Amino acid sequence: MQVSMLRGMAIGANAVVGLALIAPSASAQAQNSGTRFGVEAAYGTQSVGFGVGAFVKFHLAEISEHAITGRVAFDYYFPGSSYCGGFNGSCGYKYFEIAGDGLFDITNPKSDLKPYVGAGLTWAHSSFGSDYCGFYGTSCSNSSFGLDIVGGINFMANSKLMPFVEVKLDARSGGAFIIKGGIHF
Repeated sequence: MQVSMLRGMAIGANAVVGLALIAPSASAQAQNSGTRFGVEAAYGTQSVGFGVGAFVKFHLAEISEHAITGRVAFDYYFPGSSYCGGFNGSCGYKYFEIAGDGLFDITNPKSDLKPYVGAGLTWAHSSFGSDYCGFYGTSCSNSSFGLDIVGGINFMANSKLMPFVEVKLDARSGGAFIIKGGIHF
């Protein structure tokens, strides 16, 4: 594994652990307003690879009479050197996404499984190391906006910790299919 990928993984892991440590106290303060924090792990197609992230969810009951939740998420991915093609095994490829989604909660008071569906906007940013860009003469970074479609299940067994699984289809040109799992605080 290359040093820059290990460094990126260490930074991502430290960010997730730091959020996990501060989120319970912040979540306790936010419980009255219906705001929840969480951490997640993800795996995506289209050279996205494995990723980690954090998010905040908030109820939108004030502006809608329906069970709609807003969510803002940041996910950092570790695509690995396989994306670089034949360029000597390493090109310094980096990828992250910032997404804002509206989620419609499908309520069933008799079940601990709470499915949801939704849609939103994703801003994705990718970049290559300078050695790779100079060799091929390509742009070193790229950003794009796109729509995403989301569906998932919250497992409501514990009121303080709520695990979930989710699938996301990024509708950008060449967008990824992403599977996520994580915990709300």
